[in-house]
Parts: sequence; C-alpha cells; structure tokens
Amino acid sequence: MKVLLVGNSQTGVCNPDGEWKYDLARMIQTMSESAPADCPRIEAARTTAGGKNLKLKWEAGDGAGTPRAMIAAGKWDCVIIQEIYSADAQVFEKYAALFCDAVVKAGARPILFATASVTTNYSAACKYPDSFKALNDMQLAFGKKRSIPVASAGHAWIKYLGPEPSDAQLLDMYHKDKGHPGYKGSYIYACLLYAVLTGKNPSGLSRSFKDASSGAEIVIEAEEAARMQKAAWDHYLECIGK
Repeated sequence: MKVLLVGNSQTGVCNPDGEWKYDLARMIQTMSESAPADCPRIEAARTTAGGKNLKLKWEAGDGAGTPRAMIAAGKWDCVIIQEIYSADAQVFEKYAALFCDAVVKAGARPILFATASVTTNYSAACKYPDSFKALNDMQLAFGKKRSIPVASAGHAWIKYLGPEPSDAQLLDMYHKDKGHPGYKGSYIYACLLYAVLTGKNPSGLSRSFKDASSGAEIVIEAEEAARMQKAAWDHYLECIGK
C-alpha cells in the first residue's frame, strides 16, 4: 500500500536530543512491517512544511516538489491530509475539499488526519480536552459531510489519557517544547493511522523505532504501548470501523 502524508510539524517525531525529524510516515511503515504476513505492508512517504495550514500548502501551486504535484504524480493508494492545530473552520473546509478532490482525481483515497492540540504552555488558548475536541470535531463534521474517513487522533489521545490527566501525564505525550508530540504522542497517531489504512488491529505491532539521524533505538514500554494500541483501536471501532 503506497501512502503519502501531507502535513506540518505536528506530524514530526523528535529524537532524544530534541532535534525534529518528520518520521510519522516511517513509524507507520515500521509498524506494518512487524504485522503478520497476511496483513498489508505500507510504503509511506511524506511532504511536510512546519507552521503551514492547508491553505498555504494549496497556494504553493503545483510545481515540482509541492504537495499538489506529489499527489498527482505518486500513484498513491491513500493520501493522508493533516490540518494545523489553529485552523479556522471555513478556511479548513475550503482547502480540505480542494485537496480531497485532487486526491480522488489522482485515483487515491483521501483520509483526513486530525491531531491532538498543543498545551496551554505553548498557546494559552488551547486547553485540554476542549481544544482537542474542537479541532477533531471540525474535521469529523467535514468528513461526514463528504463521506471521507477521519483519523481523529486527538480523540484517541483523550481515550488514552482520560478526561482529567495530571500535568505530568499530559506532558509525557509531548516533545519538551510542550507543543509537538513526542514519541509517545506520535505512537498513538501511528497506531490509529495504521488501523484506518488497513482495518487491522495495531495490537502487538512494533513499539521500537530507530532514530533517523543517529540510528539510536527508541522503545516504548510494553504496557504503555499496549494501552496506546488499545485506545487507538477502540476509537477506530467506535468512529470508523463500525
């Protein structure tokens, strides 16, 4: 399965030294490679631009290396489209529609990817779980209207964390800047996207990943990984896999 991820820095994974690597696509691919032999393998690529919403990505045009060019030329099975955490609903709907239409025209299946929000430490207006729900519900409403699946990972985070996590529990999901996901937050993203892409349970799949630059192995503790896999799968069954 050939998959393209169109996103921004919220789809990044940071290494232990704090350097950003946009490796959510690599995590999804690694998870698929650890699945049973009768499960799909995913070949994942990405085009990421930090701080840019779908409007700016679309307005970049269709020249070489732009998201629109990559969508048109890639012969993808699925294209995952991710919006920025501070999105305006009207602007999102306009440009999400344009991107989804371009994906369908290219012969691929569009999937919307709604991330978690940032913390109040990063943006004072963003409060858990309200900002998570607002960002995800906006995209779920659009997906329902257009019959497009939505991987609402913000809701998967809420399922994992519960309604009132401690500050330490919440920040454990983030990079040290308190605005971007760390490996744990990104792992829930990867578990949910794997489920949406394949229809398969991520339970038991890889919880070990190699840093793209240093080659260091990053391992999520087994019990935590199992709870993240379950939260992602339960959310998938509730929202998409009915």
